[in-house]
Amino acid sequence: MFSRVLPYTFLGLAPLLLSCSESSGLFGSKTSPCSLMTVADAERALGESVQDGTPANSTTCIFKARHNEGNAVTIQLDETPGKDRRTWFNKERLRRDSHLIPGLGDGAVRIDSSPTLSRLTFMHKDAFVTVIVSSTQQKQLGESVTQLGKTAATRYGASLTATLPPSAAPIASTSASSSPTMTGREAHTETIASPAPVTLTQTRLAPSDIQAGPKKAALFDPTSLVGTWHAHVTQGTTQHDMLLIIQPNLKWSLSSMMQFDGILNAEAGLWSLERANTFKGLGWKGTYRKTTPTSFTSTGSVQAIWKRLSADAPPTRIPSELWKFRREATSVPVFQLKTVDPDLVGQWEGSGTYAGGSAAFVWAIKPTAATDLLIVDTFRGTVQTKDGIPQLQPIQKKQQRVSVIAFHDRGFTTTDGKTKLRWTQFPSEQTGDRQL
Repeated sequence: MFSRVLPYTFLGLAPLLLSCSESSGLFGSKTSPCSLMTVADAERALGESVQDGTPANSTTCIFKARHNEGNAVTIQLDETPGKDRRTWFNKERLRRDSHLIPGLGDGAVRIDSSPTLSRLTFMHKDAFVTVIVSSTQQKQLGESVTQLGKTAATRYGASLTATLPPSAAPIASTSASSSPTMTGREAHTETIASPAPVTLTQTRLAPSDIQAGPKKAALFDPTSLVGTWHAHVTQGTTQHDMLLIIQPNLKWSLSSMMQFDGILNAEAGLWSLERANTFKGLGWKGTYRKTTPTSFTSTGSVQAIWKRLSADAPPTRIPSELWKFRREATSVPVFQLKTVDPDLVGQWEGSGTYAGGSAAFVWAIKPTAATDLLIVDTFRGTVQTKDGIPQLQPIQKKQQRVSVIAFHDRGFTTTDGKTKLRWTQFPSEQTGDRQL
């Protein structure tokens, strides 16, 4: 999942900014976007005097600063029926630079594109509302666009269960002039707690046609992750079995097991391993030195100290749960004459390094020169919460953190920004203290 186990790349998804040149009939909005924002709202966000909102088209309204028109607040409303926007929204949620905003509509995500531009999009039923703040003067655009998104949500009738400071609450009084614009929708109630902070709540009956699905990450409870979990992923011709153990103190260890098949040549202190299903010339090699009848050392691609395992003895450096997932018998055809030092025939357990990192190994060497090399990487860290989303934060900074994005039956799903893993739970009796 980290470093040498799973390579990472950034999600190259460009921000979605609906063009202001779209024709008014394309989206067919029933609500004016200018009704979701006021001049006072825009002035609080930009920190300067703002002109009245100007419709760019039926879906976009722009509030420009009076003295610097480059500073502006833009609100876009997409109510097009039958349009598939959720696929784009889910991709936006998985971006490495995204921030999930809990308690806003049916889901909200914020992207801080640069120090001078921030945008927030929230869902409400089948509609999407996007708020964009652009300013060369304000420093906290992320906070400003989040507050504007909450303001727009209350006026649009979307659910809002966040706690806001009194100075930022979108409803300053109970007068008719300060009430949200309803635009023909059913009335909703808002409760203003006193004294501060002000809590905005809304109750709506859920549509009967909504299908049950994974919970949004903002609702996750980190303690629900405690347990022993397994995941499986294939990269090219290499399979990875992963074991994740999360303790009640929210410390975790993650072990990733790879098993390589190949052909070994070991003679006169030199060894080379030609992996199956790979191009020739990509094998591993090094030297070995026998220290005792039950041990030897290896250098080169795999640097380790090895001890012989008896036929029925399990290894001690590999979690027993992972050991059960190994392929116990592999068949590698040997078409070339190879030489295997008889003293190396058997099953060995070792610890050392490969590819620049530490690992535990089990090496099965057969007289036919067929061989299996099992490699287990282990990482450790703690579960932390960022923007309401539990994350597996590794101890070493160079390793990638992983976010929990959904719960499902008997498990959950994680992502590193590229690869998603579905974890399922082991029976509780198999969860033991790993001395994390």
